[in-house]
Amino acid sequence: MKENAIKQIYDLLGDDVSKNIFENRLMYSLTGDMKFIKNVVCTIRKGREIYGCMKERSEIGIFGAGVVGRHLARVYKDVVFCYFIDNKCSGVICEGIPVVSLQEFMEKCPEGTIIISTKLYYEEIVDQLLKEGVRKENVINLGMEYEKLNHLQYFDLPQLNKKKTKREIFVDGGCYDGNSSVDFMKWCQLGGVEGYCYAWEPDPENLKKCKQSFEENCVQYELIPKGLWNESKKLRLKKNQTCSMICDEGDTIIEVDYIDHVINEPVTFIKMDIEGSEYQALQGARNTIERYRPKLAISIYHKKEDIWELPWLIHEMNPQYTFFLRHYSFADNDTVLYAL
Repeated sequence: MKENAIKQIYDLLGDDVSKNIFENRLMYSLTGDMKFIKNVVCTIRKGREIYGCMKERSEIGIFGAGVVGRHLARVYKDVVFCYFIDNKCSGVICEGIPVVSLQEFMEKCPEGTIIISTKLYYEEIVDQLLKEGVRKENVINLGMEYEKLNHLQYFDLPQLNKKKTKREIFVDGGCYDGNSSVDFMKWCQLGGVEGYCYAWEPDPENLKKCKQSFEENCVQYELIPKGLWNESKKLRLKKNQTCSMICDEGDTIIEVDYIDHVINEPVTFIKMDIEGSEYQALQGARNTIERYRPKLAISIYHKKEDIWELPWLIHEMNPQYTFFLRHYSFADNDTVLYAL
């Protein structure tokens, strides 16, 4: 990589929000300091609001000591979290913070603020809290806000609409449960254009979910039961509840293939969220990117070097792209690089 590549990438960023995110993600990659992720989160209006609210409150409990809750504790070091609230593991310490039951929290902090950090069953949790006597204004429903951000991701950048074509051919790299392809079809319908999806997903269980979702939402699609890569071969996949990644320690053998080999029509839009395989998958789309210049929405947070390596690779393939960055979470995940 050239020494001046980072400056060239910075100069290709299309607005101040993108430059802000790039600066802070770059510093996070170099230092590991979570304060830079907090700065990234604050580029989101709701991120700024929630951070301001947390700073004003003195007694805050995080409902859920899972991944999202732990991320909150790591990112907002300047916020005093008194407790994690989790009935399943009360009595332990998590991220240096005591874990208590809901009843214990209400005894200790009857007017405390509770942040719902789980993305699942957050509506039921709100009902539980209100029934237990927690005031509505003392509940911050982060789970609901995550759901909203999830549906904005990949399609909310205003500049995308200016690049809409009469027939959109979408590559959904890592379609998981199919939500991104469904959101793509809605994005097409808002513009009155036709849409078609090539949905890549190597996990058989996720494929079933995608097929059901596509049929229910009238998505025009082809499901490709493979992972995205830069050649045709078999690789190992490591699976867990929320994501799967290609790695040598994987316990499942899957087929992988590449966009240039499988898709034989002018692709107009490529989305990738494939747990660290984005670099290889982009290499496998070189001819498509050079020839058709599709819109790109690429996850850029799985590896620390993604923030400079992925835009530089795209720039080498086609120097006519302008870059934008947007963030869709309250932690270090879900930063998206748009290339138009």
